Amino acid sequence: MATLNQVAEDFPGWTAFRSDAGRWWASLRRELTRHELATNCHRVVDADDLDTLAERLREQERRQALAARAGRADPGVRSAS
Repeated sequence: MATLNQVAEDFPGWTAFRSDAGRWWASLRRELTRHELATNCHRVVDADDLDTLAERLREQERRQALAARAGRADPGVRSAS
């Protein structure tokens, strides 16, 4: 069973909290890139419990990684070299 400290440690780019209604939420600490938006990444996710929230955050981080690879492969994006 996940704890809030574990979630915070495992997902440092996110802020996790519990609402007054008892639902768990996490908010990404930065804006999404256009590639992340195109791959259905979210800045805010929610769940009934911390274990499910951690699963949803893992999925979001997987999508962010896919978006980052797509961004590097995009010929319309120029490097700063």
